[in-house]
Amino acid sequence: MKEFGLILKLGLAIVLIMLFGDYVPEWIQQVFFTISILMKETLMFAMPLIVFGFLFSCLASFQSRAPLLIIMVLTFVTLSNFVFVQLGYLAGDIFLPHLGYEAANAIQKTGVLLPPLEPLFTIPYPKLISTDMALVIGALGGLYGAFSGNKKLVEWGNALKNVIQNALVKIFIPMVPLYVVGFLFKIHHDESLVEMFAGYGPMIGLIVMIQIASIMYFYFKANLGNLKAIKSTLRNAFPSGLVALSTMSSAATMPLTLEAAEKNTKNKSIAQIMIPATVNIHHVGDSVGVPILIAAVLAINGIEPMSYGTFLVFSMYYMVAKYGVAGVPGGEVIVLLPILESYFGFTDPMSGLLTTLYILIDPFITVTNVLSNGALAILMDKICGRMKAFQATEEKIPA
Repeated sequence: MKEFGLILKLGLAIVLIMLFGDYVPEWIQQVFFTISILMKETLMFAMPLIVFGFLFSCLASFQSRAPLLIIMVLTFVTLSNFVFVQLGYLAGDIFLPHLGYEAANAIQKTGVLLPPLEPLFTIPYPKLISTDMALVIGALGGLYGAFSGNKKLVEWGNALKNVIQNALVKIFIPMVPLYVVGFLFKIHHDESLVEMFAGYGPMIGLIVMIQIASIMYFYFKANLGNLKAIKSTLRNAFPSGLVALSTMSSAATMPLTLEAAEKNTKNKSIAQIMIPATVNIHHVGDSVGVPILIAAVLAINGIEPMSYGTFLVFSMYYMVAKYGVAGVPGGEVIVLLPILESYFGFTDPMSGLLTTLYILIDPFITVTNVLSNGALAILMDKICGRMKAFQATEEKIPA
């Protein structure tokens, strides 16, 4: 359970800065903030390559599947992600004001106003290509690889994805506490970390409750309302959810998710297609949690929530960005940061706060993702079982 170490380190950093941040010399705070800014700038510089690599590899890997199945999987995944993102927005819009998360309630600083904490220096990285363009190129290249049957493209895409994944896992993820600490110093210096984190329990509780309701809805639909089947399939999926809680990685939990899907569908071929194909692109937990987190961060900073029209535009970006997410803790919010900062007015401290909150609830997000992916496999098995195009290729396994 070493993955819980990341949560513990972040929690410890938050508590220490709350208690002793005022006693830390400003130059030390600047050093930490500079490190955070440099890490963020480097990540943003590499983001187009990261998005391209994962998106291209994800779509190109479908080439061994039937074109109809590719279309079905991508349609169901995109539709599911979109519906639950709207659910997250709706839940935040309805419940957050009643929990005190309103722009009008933002804490106003009083007394002597200190100059904002600034980094010692930054690196002026050139902007070679935008993340938007990387999304388009990755999608077109991946779809070409999927339908052309070019195995070399798939091998090249997988190799690129593995290099990026290893870099994130071995370099960036271990440094996430350091990455976040600089932004925490910035928030504490310019405002008040104690005030910013006061009362986060209700918001986290709201996210978890909506996620639980989403899981139950998925299993209800997948089992056509059969209560006995719902209980049985959830029992089979429970071990994968338990492991997901500690690993914070759907990819790391995939063997157990696959085993549960095979038991629940009694159809090994469908399970072996659906679980690997959706593990990094079907994110019900993120879809519910991210809109609520964004609304809460905006409210805490005294900014009115996105109008639904603005959020709908964000949703379009979000749907495409999901196909370029790295399967590491905090991977989805990392991809979202350039979109939020470029188009929706997020500042560095807001991005740092969003990243911190996201990682703190990432275990619950991952559990929801894993269990929902298992339910989607059950649903797809029922659909494919009724279609003649798939009946000849089904490989049944014993109950």
